This record gives sequence, C-alpha cells and structure tokens, in this order.
Amino acid sequence: MMNSVDEISIQPARQISAADGQCLISFIVPVFNTEAYLGETLNSIAAYGGRDVEIIIVDDGSTDGSAQAIDAWIDAHDVPVRVIRQKNAGLSAARMAGLALATGSFVGFCDSDDRLDVAVYVKMARLALERDCDMAMCRSVVFDSVSEEAHDFYDACAWHDILRHERCQIVNGLSEPLLFRLEPNANTRLLRRSFMLEHELTFPSGLHFEDFPVHVHALAVARRVLLMNATGYFYRVNRNGKITDQKSAKRFDILESVALAFECAKGVDAKGMAQMTAMACRMIYWCGTHTLNKDRARFFAEACALLGGVVPASLWPMAEAAALDERERLIMNALAARAEGLLVDSAARRRPRLKSALVLLCHRQHGRAARHAALRTLKWRLGNFIRRPMRLGRS
Repeated sequence: MMNSVDEISIQPARQISAADGQCLISFIVPVFNTEAYLGETLNSIAAYGGRDVEIIIVDDGSTDGSAQAIDAWIDAHDVPVRVIRQKNAGLSAARMAGLALATGSFVGFCDSDDRLDVAVYVKMARLALERDCDMAMCRSVVFDSVSEEAHDFYDACAWHDILRHERCQIVNGLSEPLLFRLEPNANTRLLRRSFMLEHELTFPSGLHFEDFPVHVHALAVARRVLLMNATGYFYRVNRNGKITDQKSAKRFDILESVALAFECAKGVDAKGMAQMTAMACRMIYWCGTHTLNKDRARFFAEACALLGGVVPASLWPMAEAAALDERERLIMNALAARAEGLLVDSAARRRPRLKSALVLLCHRQHGRAARHAALRTLKWRLGNFIRRPMRLGRS
C-alpha cells in the first residue's frame, strides 16, 4: 500500500515531456542508505544512452547521504528521470510508489546497490512486444563487493534445463513447470505494465522476501513468458548493511511470503505446484540458517506447521522428485515429516542428535530418502573398514 499523499514528495527532475510519449521501459530504483553504491547503479542504467528508458528513483527515507547523491547524479546526467521522496516504508512500498508514476510499456526493478545491462533489457522488451509476451526474464550473476569475483546466480541449473543453450524461448507456467524453480527475484525480469495493472500484481507491504508471491502470481496468470539466454543483472553480495546477509527475526517473513505465494497459485497445475513447493522449502531452510540462534527452533516449528497446512500429502512425492540434490531432498523430507530437531541441528551446522535423526528415519513416508542416505553412508563406512590394512600388534 502506498503512503498517503502528504508523506510523499515527488520531484519532477528531468521529467519526460508529453512530446516524448510512452517509453519502452520504466526502471524503478528504490533507495535506502546506499550512498556508496548508488552512482554505480544509476550509471549502469544510464549507460544505454537511449530515450527508450526512464528512471524512477524512490528515496525511501534514507538517513545517509543518498538524497544528496541522487541530486548530484541528476545534475550530471541528461536522462529521463523522476524522483520520489517518502518516509521509510520498505522496499515493497517504494516499488509500488514508483509503479504509480511509470509510463513505460514494461516495468523493471533494480536495487540501488546492484548493476544491470540495459541493452539486454531493451532487447528483451522489444522481443516481448514483438512476440506479445506478458513478461520477460534474463539471467543474472552474483558478484562479491570486496573481491569483485562473480559466479552464476543460484538458479543456473534451472535455466540450463529449460533453455538447453537456445537463445530464447517463449513458455508459460503450464508448458514449463521449471519456471517456478527460477529465483523469485523481481530485478531479473520485465513485466508489461498493463499486465501488472490488469492482474493487480502488488508487492506485499512490510515484508522481506516480498518477491516470492509476485513471482508465483505472475507465472500463474501469464499467457506468454519470454526467457532470454543472456546475462542482464549483476547482484552484489558481501557489503555492509545488506539485508539478506543479516541474521534477524525478519527471517520469519519468509513464512508469510510462502503462505501468500500459495494463495496466489490458483490455476497452477500439480507439476508447477511441486516445483513451487521445492523452491519454498529451499527458501525456508536458507532463512532458517540465518535466523537468530534463540529463534531457530520456533522458526522451524512454524515452518513445518505452515507447509503441513498448504501442501497436500499427494504433492510431496512430486516435490521431492523436483529436488536438485540429495541434501535438498533430505531437507524437504524433514520439513514434510516435521523433523524440527534435525532441521535445527542441520541449520546450526552441527551433527544431528540421534533423537532428531530418528524422527525422520522412522517416518513411514518421508523417511525413505533419509533411510537410503543412511544406508549408503553405512555401506561406505563398512567398505572403508574392510579395505583398511590390518595392523599387527607387537610380538
């Protein structure tokens, strides 16, 4: 929900004139205390140099020098830009405030400490218009803020399985269930603005991990989704103050986000739901590893109760089959079997206690994968023992 009018100040810096007409892409850049990185982010958008793109900067009540950095950057660049200044209301509210001013055929989002390759997004938008697509997605990489080392984003395997080295594909949630295993990151996609308005796609206010419900909602209703096999987004990690790097009680927000995502999944078939469930389990477990130690047991208890209420028993075998590896399969089964102690031990990176492991091992349905893993481990240890050379004692 947007703030009331008296809480928002719109600064029409270099506004697009009526003669320019509707642009191709409106990039919304929410800003909160990222003074050190903001110029780099805005430069990456402005580097394209065309008039196909407008920038909407939303200063969400920054308390550092971000406001001054925005003004200085605008004075130094001749690009279509608008600025919204509002009291701090969170990322979702900042995005929705920017959306209210957007004029582009497509809407894109960029965090104010990341970078993007606008040429990729422009090409993606033009193809999406030509092929009548509701949304378009590109690949991304993660780069370390300190070392500048980069690697593929966390969903690279899903991208490979869908595209198989093709330049692009047009799919939807029914024809390609693996779409629900792509990382739910709003920044790696373009959404047709009319599509967002028609289906009332909104980011839930006040939540961290707000992208997951929108990810599911958009894929559930999109007729045509363009996937482009090109890297367009560069996601920064290892910087001070980054929310996703912090341990806090806000990790509990993922549980509400998952609940909202399941509410948005109307019309998604069983295969898509299975992939979505696998992604939800992965996100929940990751948040559990970053929850405060004192809250971890409660977090996994609530997570198991939530999944038990939204995932039908008949869906779990399909979700298990969607696991990326054995470890993910075990975690998924532990969530399904409500083996909370094992999850707490695993998230704390300590060897599971016998009692915790037995809860899963003895579970009739969801303990099967754990029993197989335990059996393989036992065979491996026995094999090592048998192959170990005999040590003769002293005579």
